[in-house]
Amino acid sequence: MDVLTFLVLILGLAYSLYIYSRSGKQADTVRIPPGPKPLPLIGNIFDLTAKELWVKATSLAQTYGPIFQLSILHPSLPISQPLIFLSSPEVCFDLLDKKGGIYADKPKLVMAGELCGCDNMVAFTGYGSQSRRQRKLLGMALSKEKIPAYQGLIERETAGFLTGLLSAHSSSASSSTVSLPSKSTLPSRFLAYIPLIRRYAGQLTLSVIYGYTVPTSYTQNVHDKFLDMAEDCLDILSNGIASGGGIWLVDIFPWLKKAPKSFEFLPLFSFLPKSRAWKAKMIEFVEKPFEWVKAEMQKGTHKPSFCSTLLDNPDAVVPSAETNRFTRRQSDISPELLSSWASVSSNVVKPTSSNAKGYAQFEFDLKWTANSMYSASGDTTVTSVMHYFLALLQDADSGGEVVRKARMELDLVTGLADDSPSTIKPRLPSLSDRYIDVDVPDGKGGTRRVKKPRFPYVEAVMSEVWRWGVVVPLNLPHRLTQDDVYTPPPSPSDPHPTPVLLRKGSLIFGNIWSILRSHELFGDDVDDFRPERYLLSTHEDDVLYGSHDHSHDEDEYEMIRRERRKRDPRSYVFGFGRRQCPGQNLVESSVWLLTATLLSTVDVRRPCVEGEDGKERVVRENVNFNNSVFRTPDPFGVDIRPRSEKALEVIMLAGESEEAESL
Repeated sequence: MDVLTFLVLILGLAYSLYIYSRSGKQADTVRIPPGPKPLPLIGNIFDLTAKELWVKATSLAQTYGPIFQLSILHPSLPISQPLIFLSSPEVCFDLLDKKGGIYADKPKLVMAGELCGCDNMVAFTGYGSQSRRQRKLLGMALSKEKIPAYQGLIERETAGFLTGLLSAHSSSASSSTVSLPSKSTLPSRFLAYIPLIRRYAGQLTLSVIYGYTVPTSYTQNVHDKFLDMAEDCLDILSNGIASGGGIWLVDIFPWLKKAPKSFEFLPLFSFLPKSRAWKAKMIEFVEKPFEWVKAEMQKGTHKPSFCSTLLDNPDAVVPSAETNRFTRRQSDISPELLSSWASVSSNVVKPTSSNAKGYAQFEFDLKWTANSMYSASGDTTVTSVMHYFLALLQDADSGGEVVRKARMELDLVTGLADDSPSTIKPRLPSLSDRYIDVDVPDGKGGTRRVKKPRFPYVEAVMSEVWRWGVVVPLNLPHRLTQDDVYTPPPSPSDPHPTPVLLRKGSLIFGNIWSILRSHELFGDDVDDFRPERYLLSTHEDDVLYGSHDHSHDEDEYEMIRRERRKRDPRSYVFGFGRRQCPGQNLVESSVWLLTATLLSTVDVRRPCVEGEDGKERVVRENVNFNNSVFRTPDPFGVDIRPRSEKALEVIMLAGESEEAESL
């Protein structure tokens, strides 16, 4: 997007529109949200940045308050586009959650949708019948109640990831090369975790959606057709289509898309050849895996998955043991969940075969929903794990206190400490370890059962990774479907706020970076990695999980829950209201197990390389962030080694089981 070239070319047109708009009827009602003064004609173009827009928005929020407006072109122009940034929990919850009905739409973006072919992806679909059908399908696969069905699959992939890490750091792998978008001169073993994380996130999701498993173990460096397609498309989405906030000039001036090919050498129209290339790749990744599932089903060799189950007949969803013995297509997903998908598919979702039009619509929705499930979880998982490693490098520099505290909890269950009792069989953490059931007063004289974290400090580490790393610092924009009047809460910049008008068609951004780096919420040490900020006090623990009778002090119980929600990064990093990330439950479960397993089994330190003088030196890198949507770090080196021989034996045993299951 070459803004300066564009401004020169349309200066005359914009000026004419500006004069026309000033001569028209002016609104004289409620004021618009505050913000920096827009320049004549071009509005706040120069207040927008293509890189780390959330940092600039946070700076502006400190001046103009928790809700402020920028405008692409001057607000007096009828073709201007208001951009409204929300920078506090209260404002985000008030508008995007409580008023979700009018804030749940998505902008109809010419570039992302029409030109790049993403208009049917869940993240870009407007709020209506199609988005409701897609969300219904997503709920069938990824709701919180469905996640336990994937426990075996998540644990298998986690074990494979660990064995891949060890293999990459072995002496036999130290001279191998890894293809990475990095100019780093570090030996490849210090960077090999990156493709392994991406494979983990990709294979886990491909298995759930399509029943596809990469036919090689994590210890082998291989390019896979579907993983490569997925990587290309995620990169296009994050660093291509959604760069600079996802708003292109053609979204404001749709007539630009009609430019002849002979104009495409001009920077102004360079988006056209890009969009054609991107669209071809996006459509390929939607079609190819879906067609693969259908082909496998025709051959009778498919592995039960979300797509195959909804496409199949209910009585043929779960192959018999005799069939599995010959096809070796054991399902990674519990039979109970497969059967529930089949039941819903036949009774509610899937039209009968005689309804050709309805069935075609069903397949279309399923195909695009399946693709969206991958996009919803891949980059979030990768970015979360990379920030975990960044945090652990800092912890290692300061003495390793975070790891020590986490292992004190985990070793009681895994038996991986050198002094663990012999009665505890050494093993990796499991998803079933995460919670314990406790009975708490229900306020009516009885009790109710709730899940309490078994490892509070490990939970705090994961929460702090998401807060400190801010993996998604600025959510993809929502679109306001009608005018709304809102009175923001008081702020230092506006202690006595008055109502503001949010104009229909405005694009609404939740500034997650501003919230999770808020001094008001987290104190003056917001830039420090400190999991302790998420630990409950003894009193809070008693109110939430102890014998404290809520009927005597319901207000205190709700106040604690409300305050913890404001500080919980899960309230923000997965989006807001009716457009929350549908993959959040799968991401959270898989990231938790990765976090617990890595804390239990491996030590993380900075790489050491031999200098020109023959002496080893510690490498300290300046990490940059160039992804436009996710705050994914550029590649950095990590030295990852087993914490002990006992941990190594447990990892290798789990890896052997993983390889046996994949055969």
